[in-house]
Amino acid sequence: MKFSELAAQRYSVRRFDSRPVEQDVLDQILETGRLAPTAKNLQPQRIYVVRSEVLLAKLRAITAMTFDAPQVLVICADPSEAWVNPFNGRSSAEMDASIVAAHMMLQMQELGIGSTWVCWFDTEKVKQALALPESVEPYCLLPFGYPSAGCRPSRQHDQRKPLDQTVQYL
Repeated sequence: MKFSELAAQRYSVRRFDSRPVEQDVLDQILETGRLAPTAKNLQPQRIYVVRSEVLLAKLRAITAMTFDAPQVLVICADPSEAWVNPFNGRSSAEMDASIVAAHMMLQMQELGIGSTWVCWFDTEKVKQALALPESVEPYCLLPFGYPSAGCRPSRQHDQRKPLDQTVQYL
């Protein structure tokens, strides 16, 4: 499949089958995240695979945006390990974590796994619930699994602004 087809077919899955993703499939997804580019290749990302019912229940209590997925990737980074732009002092941690997450989401799509990007959560509560190290910041959740039967993209999925509203040639 061409990349453009893969990108067009990916959508936010919000209804999941209860069966877990097989370990070899998960390993492919995680390897794709490992290969994703990060600023200066510093690789500050930390990915937590949440599969235990106890921890999934804690995440569900923090945000309904896990959509009862059978597992959730918590995409984090350690800002102390990330590159800092000397011109504006901004850390690349969130950007690096986002690149890793995007790569994994596209790999999931290729493998028939559904996911959705979630930022609607209290980061401190997630850190506490999962007992994350103090230096690690959660940036997004990726609930993932096999899409449930009949799962379809939202009505807004194909609504995209024309390029002339988002791109300027200088």
